[in-house]
Amino acid sequence: MKALPFADEPAYSVTPWQEAWRQHGATESERYLTKLARRAFLTLWSYPNVYTDEGRGGGTGDGKELCDLLVVFGDHILLFSDKECEFSEHADPKVAWYRWYRRAIEKSAKQLAGAEAWVRRYPGRIFVDRQCRQQLPLDLVRHEHLKIHLIAVAKGSAKHAKAHWDASGKGSSGSLILNTEIRGSEHLAHPFNVGWPLSCRKMVHVFDDETLDIVLQELDTIADFVAYLDEKERHLTCGHAEFLVLGEEELLAFYLKQARRLPEVPEGALAVIGEGEWKKFKSSRPYRKQLKARKISYLWDDIIEYQISHILAGSAYSIDESQSITDMETVLRAMAEEPRHMRTHLGAVLHRARKIGRSGKRYATAVKASGSQDRAYVVISLPKPSKVNYDEYREARQYQLVTYAEGCKLRLPQIREVIGIAFEPYSTKTISVDFMLMRFHDDVLDASWRIDIERRLQQEDMWRRGIA
Repeated sequence: MKALPFADEPAYSVTPWQEAWRQHGATESERYLTKLARRAFLTLWSYPNVYTDEGRGGGTGDGKELCDLLVVFGDHILLFSDKECEFSEHADPKVAWYRWYRRAIEKSAKQLAGAEAWVRRYPGRIFVDRQCRQQLPLDLVRHEHLKIHLIAVAKGSAKHAKAHWDASGKGSSGSLILNTEIRGSEHLAHPFNVGWPLSCRKMVHVFDDETLDIVLQELDTIADFVAYLDEKERHLTCGHAEFLVLGEEELLAFYLKQARRLPEVPEGALAVIGEGEWKKFKSSRPYRKQLKARKISYLWDDIIEYQISHILAGSAYSIDESQSITDMETVLRAMAEEPRHMRTHLGAVLHRARKIGRSGKRYATAVKASGSQDRAYVVISLPKPSKVNYDEYREARQYQLVTYAEGCKLRLPQIREVIGIAFEPYSTKTISVDFMLMRFHDDVLDASWRIDIERRLQQEDMWRRGIA
C-alpha cells in the first residue's frame, strides 16, 4: 500500500485555510497535541490557538484565546485546554497534589466552561489569529443539537503519581484516577484522583501524560472518539451511581472489550474498574490482529487529506469550476464520519480499485456506509487511454461516476445519498481525484429518469453485478 500522490502543485497565494493550517500551537506540548489531533480528526477540522474578539475596544489590540485546540465537526465541537505544569514537591503530598491540580486541571476546567459559553453565544466571533483578522473558516452550527465536549490535557503528574502509588505496592501506572464521588475542594484529600472540577456534575474529560496518547491513538477517528466521550458522559453524569476507575486507559479497555459499551450500574451502587485491564487488552491476540487488519484503513484517511491539501492550497475545484468550500467540506465530512472499522473496509476497496485498474479496464464498485441504510459509496478506477487528452479523460470519468452513482440509487431505492470517488490506477505516477455527493429526496423515482438511467447504464456497461 502507498499513500495517494498529489496531482497538482499547491497554489502560492495564502488562503484562509492555509492561514489556519499554519498554526501548530504556541508550546511544545500544544504542538504535540495538534499533531495527534490532526492525525485523528484530520486537518480540515482541527484548529490550535483560536481567539475571540472579546475586549478589543474599537477593533484594536489582541484577541483573547478561546482554547488551545478547537475541533469542529458538524454537530460536535471539541474544546481542548493543554497545560504542562511542574509538580512541586512539598512535605505534605496532599498539598503538593492540590497545588498542581488547581493549576493544571481546575484552571483548565474553568477556561473550558467559559469557552463553551462563548461558542454557544457568539459562534461567529471566533478567529484563527491573535489580531482577529481571519475568522474561523468553518461555520459553527447554532441549534439545540450542538454537542460540546470539554477536554483538559494535564501534564506533569505522571511520575509523581506512580511514586505515590508505588509506596503502597509496585506496578501501578502514573495515570490519574477517575472518582465521581469528589468535587471542588474535596480533591485536596484525594491525591491523584479527579472527580468534578466543575459543579453540577459537568463533565470535563481529563487526559494526562499517560492517557492522552492511548486515547487519541486508539480512538483515531472523530466518530470513534466522540462515541467514547458520549458513552462516558452518559454513564458518569447519570447521578444515580458512582464510579471509581483506576485510570482512563482502564475505562477505555473495558469499553472496547464490551462492544464499545459501558455497564449499566444499579442505582446507589459504586462501579469499580481496577488496574490491569488495558495491559491485558493490549497484549491479547484479538487486539494485535485488529491492529494489523486496520493498517489498510489509513488509505481512507489519505484520500480525505489529499483533497484537504488542495482546499488548503486553493487548488480544489468543483465540477462546475466553483471553489465552494462549504460543498467540498460537506463531502469530506461525510467520509470522515466513518469509524475506523468501516474505514478498514473502505481502505481495502480503494486499494483494490487502484490495483485492479492496472489491467487497463475500468473498476467500479458500491459499498453501503457503516450503520446507515441511507448512504452508499461508489468507487471508480479508470485508466486514461493514451490517445485521449487529460481534459477529455477527466470529463468522461466524471460522467461515468455520475452515471454509476445514479445507478446505485436505481438498484438500491432506500439510498438517500451517494458519495462518489474516481481516480486513476496505481500505474499512474500522479493522479487526480474526483469527489461527488449526490442526494435524493424522493423514494419514488420519476419514470423518465429511470428510463434514461437504464439507457446510460447499458451504454456504459454498468451495474451488472450487485453491491460490494
